[in-house]
Amino acid sequence: MTFLLAVTDFSTGEGVYPASMAVALARRLGYDCVASWDQGLHGWPRLREEALAAGLTPLLASRFTWRGMDFGALPHTDRGYAELCRLLTDQAHGREGDPPRDCVLLAETLEGQEYLTREGFAPYLLAHARNQVEAMAGAARGLPAAAPQVLRFRREAGLELHRLKRAMALRSTVARVEPLWEARDAAVTRASWETRFPGADPAITRATEGILEKARAWRMHWGDWVMPRPVCARDLDLDAELQSRLRQGIPKRYAAPPPGLEARIELELELIRRKRFAGYFLAVHDIIREARATRTCGRGSGAASIVSYLLGITNVDPIATNLMFERFLSDARVDPPDLDVDFAWDERDEVIASVFRRYGRERVAMVSNHVYFKPKGALRDVALAHGRPEAELKVLARFIRGWDEGMKGIQDNPAWAPILAQAEALRGHFHQLSVHPGGTVIAPGALWHHVPFQPAPAKEGVSITQWDKDGVEDYGLVKIDLLGNRSLAVVRDALGVLGDRAPAPLHWNPRLDPATQDLLARGDSMGVFYVESPATRQLQQRVGKGDFETLVIHSSLIRPAANRWIDTYVKRNRGEETYVPSHPVLGSLLSDSFGVLVYQEDVVRVGMAMAGWSHEEADKLRKILGKDDCSVKLPLFEARFREGCAGRGIPPAVVDEVWDMVRTFRGYSFCKPHSASYAQVSFESAWLKAHHPATFFAAVITNQGGFYAPIAYLGDARRHNLVVRGPDANQSEWAFAAEGDRGLRVGLMAVKGAQRDEVEALLEDRGRRGPYGSLEELLERVPLSVPTAEALGSGGAFDRWAPDGDRTRLLWTRLGGIPEGVRPRPTDPFDRAALELELLGLTLEIHPAALQRARHGGAPHRAADVARPGHQLRFWALVVAEKTVRTEKGDLMQFVTFEDETALCEAVAFPDAYRKRRRPFRVGDILPVAGKSVRQDGLVVLEVA
Repeated sequence: MTFLLAVTDFSTGEGVYPASMAVALARRLGYDCVASWDQGLHGWPRLREEALAAGLTPLLASRFTWRGMDFGALPHTDRGYAELCRLLTDQAHGREGDPPRDCVLLAETLEGQEYLTREGFAPYLLAHARNQVEAMAGAARGLPAAAPQVLRFRREAGLELHRLKRAMALRSTVARVEPLWEARDAAVTRASWETRFPGADPAITRATEGILEKARAWRMHWGDWVMPRPVCARDLDLDAELQSRLRQGIPKRYAAPPPGLEARIELELELIRRKRFAGYFLAVHDIIREARATRTCGRGSGAASIVSYLLGITNVDPIATNLMFERFLSDARVDPPDLDVDFAWDERDEVIASVFRRYGRERVAMVSNHVYFKPKGALRDVALAHGRPEAELKVLARFIRGWDEGMKGIQDNPAWAPILAQAEALRGHFHQLSVHPGGTVIAPGALWHHVPFQPAPAKEGVSITQWDKDGVEDYGLVKIDLLGNRSLAVVRDALGVLGDRAPAPLHWNPRLDPATQDLLARGDSMGVFYVESPATRQLQQRVGKGDFETLVIHSSLIRPAANRWIDTYVKRNRGEETYVPSHPVLGSLLSDSFGVLVYQEDVVRVGMAMAGWSHEEADKLRKILGKDDCSVKLPLFEARFREGCAGRGIPPAVVDEVWDMVRTFRGYSFCKPHSASYAQVSFESAWLKAHHPATFFAAVITNQGGFYAPIAYLGDARRHNLVVRGPDANQSEWAFAAEGDRGLRVGLMAVKGAQRDEVEALLEDRGRRGPYGSLEELLERVPLSVPTAEALGSGGAFDRWAPDGDRTRLLWTRLGGIPEGVRPRPTDPFDRAALELELLGLTLEIHPAALQRARHGGAPHRAADVARPGHQLRFWALVVAEKTVRTEKGDLMQFVTFEDETALCEAVAFPDAYRKRRRPFRVGDILPVAGKSVRQDGLVVLEVA
């Protein structure tokens, strides 16, 4: 009996089949065992999952190159698996490594077999189609051979795809590349194999059967959790240490401990003891303490834990906020704990570096992302492999709309038909590895006991696992997400500037501040973390409430498929629709949200309360809703849900209503602890905007920390009565900065063409020796290059020494020659605005829309006029946000946010208006807008003509 060695698309530049296709082919060819046969174990978790789903036995194996020869290994013990992972890890890091013991070793050539034999190993020669005669000759000399079938391709189309991938990997063309395989390497059926070898050499058959028996007998670790351990854990009672740290955390969190605190602590600690999770919590706590980060935001389901809160991992009190601990941990839940911690974006890399230093590079890796071909990348790479010129590809890229939306303008061109067909054949194929935004695994010992890891692309000193998030978690490695967040830096920097004016953290609760609540209720939240998108601002305006609980609901309720239920929620909240629960269960579970499912926990709760499911069963539905294959598996859950509800006598109409809400959780949704954690940061951001707007806007723009471009934030700053002042060599820092309560100074970072190292040298000198009395003095003290001096001069940083505004003459005199491209400071304010837009990407005095209106006219209205419904309007505006969507009929339409000096306004271009335009609205466009202001869903918006 034989088995199949499958080369998949994870063999970059070789494999032509994704795991699902390889497994399907294995079944069709008659095999009941399939092994991975890629260079590395990147694709193993996916092949394993597909094989088990198809009823096949998956076998772990990997190819590797050693001393210029090709081999493969099938582990048959835990030690053999660890040694294979170690070899793959060593080789990925540029070390030779040693062939693994406790593995069946297969040599691709007789020469390789003889070499390994001399080195003390007992390899088999892989008797595939290409070296069958060689294998039998070796067997005659006493060298063992085995003949598992190798699946590289099945038909001629597969060989052509292999040739294409080879060309893409080598950055060559199909016409020039030499393929690794030949037509005779095509896979054969199991029946064909069984007629090929038994009569020729029974020893080959017996060897193959023996390998299969050995490999099948080993049970690989899979699904048992591998917990990190803190560095100090050698002789430490982890549970006692965790309890001690919690006690230290109580006075830091509570002036007076609330009722129920001790009971909640003991409940969680007992569960943590039973599941042996103490080391995990201590490791995360150590990471945060070691990082010494100024601000963090623990989020995700872990924010439901009082242990996390008292350790300082999270910042929202789960008792006061009524967070569901079972969403994070329970006896029934089979998933490991998952703690996500955000750090300021510019501190995150150092946090990760400190983890590698503390635990050692053999124990730590970040998680990889498996990146699959996207339409533009696929078409580009295929076209280049066929020798098409770069200029042609840039033109064609405009026609690509996505895998499902087609590549319009290309299909009808016969010359492009074969290239398009091959590009579409790459759909679903693995392309390359990237680095997960923050997922990090820490093993209790050497990580290669569990998974191979390799250097991260373009990230010095960091390794990544060969498996992605799903593979790592399915195996049992517990991932810690260490993520970067720009808004934490905004809050950090703004509070740092305020100094003594900032409130003391223990007594500061921005949620209770009336001015902050009023700002959020108005939807005046541009720049405010997590709640500044047009959809969220509009929802805030429609409901008109700015309290914490409402903000938590709103930040979870905004989901792509939830529009109908958002409208229902708004009407019930405003009292426009009487809310009577359609079933008592909904009344008890969803009273705060007026019967609308908001959080992931709501899905779990209705599954338990209405269908009679256990927590574990209901949580499976919650997880399925977030998976890529949701559309395949969801109907099975719907049938079970309806059956369970029917058994409990719940009317079909109620079941229909609830299931319609459940479907809105497809794609992405949030748990309440996650939204509550982010809402805490939202309130801190909103407090700063309400009380210290200049400091707030300076921090937002400097950290690039928001939904909008800097020019849009400057417009909002002006609407809040701030004065924007230009760059100045004696006043500006690198960053944007507040000047008093109402001034906002542009940072030198905005000056295009100025080299940062030179500017920082200028700032260091100014800080050490004082301001500059003249440009001559500046240039004597700081050796600026001509390009940097010209850029600063053009941007206005030297205007204090050119009272007549003649920047050209100023620099000409000081630099000893004609400065190229330096123009005088215009006297006309509109000309100044045009130059500022060109040189700084922003305007200081005049809004870009006002500039265009003055130049071109023809727009009698302003964005503020949209607030009065029923009028036909024409005005100039800057596009600051847009979102293109499809209607239920498949037509394209667009939601747009316009801005001028008077207001922001929301607009919609329905399909007819969208089709009339030459191209969609794009962020940064400054253009005339026409349409009618109408009242829609309680708000006034512009319907674009």
